[in-house]
Amino acid sequence: AMKNGDIVRFKSYTLRPTSSQDCGIWSWKLGLLVRYEKWEKIASVLCDGKVLRIRAEDVEKSGKKDIQRFKKN
Repeated sequence: AMKNGDIVRFKSYTLRPTSSQDCGIWSWKLGLLVRYEKWEKIASVLCDGKVLRIRAEDVEKSGKKDIQRFKKN
C-alpha cells in the first residue's frame, strides 16, 4: 500500500487518450507521494517542484529497479 512520503512512479501523459480504444502516449516519472486518500482515488505527487494531482490508477509505488533505471537517464 502507498503511504505519504513514498517514492512513486506515475504516468506522465504527452497525449491523453480521447476514447476507451486509445492508449495515449505517456512515459513513467518518479515523484514523492504527498497525499493519497483511498476514497478519493487521487494521489498528490511532488515532481519537479510542483504538486500534481493524478488518478490513482496511474500511480504505483516505486521499487529499487525504478530508481536504478532512472539514474541511467
